[in-house]
This record gives sequence, structure tokens and C-alpha cells, in this order.
Amino acid sequence: MTPSRSTPACAMEMAIHANLAALALQLENAHLMAACAKEAMEAQNRNLALGTMLPLERILPECETLLRAAFALQSWCNQLPTQEGGAA
Repeated sequence: MTPSRSTPACAMEMAIHANLAALALQLENAHLMAACAKEAMEAQNRNLALGTMLPLERILPECETLLRAAFALQSWCNQLPTQEGGAA
């Protein structure tokens, strides 16, 4: 923990890190699905390609939620007091 940061500010930073780690994992999964779908299309299998991408309807909104959560946490973190008082 950085000495000038309050415990809540450090907790917020940990939460931001967790959100970004989850976002990175979801985006990696989305990338793999898109790559597999592309290969299916190249093999002239449109149904497999589109079926492979169906989970993206769930994953992409989750990615947006994780991104917005990280931004919201950053906003709140900037308003938290430091251990010495004042804004972080």
C-alpha cells in the first residue's frame, strides 16, 4: 500500500485491477471466438461461423460493463481522502 493512499483508495485500485483482468480475459475469449468463426467462414461453413459467435452477444455487453465499472471506480477513487486528508 502506498503510504499516502487511504485503505479505501487501495481497495478501489485493487477492484480496478480485478475489473481490467476480467475484461482482458473476456476480450481474449472474444478474439478466439472471432478467429474460429473466421476460419469457419473460410471453410464455407457459415452456420458454424455464426454459431461460434453467439456467445459474443453475452460477452460483449459484459466487457462494456467491466469497462464502465473500472471508469466508475477510478472516479470514486479520485474523490477518496488520503491518509493525511484531502483528495487522493
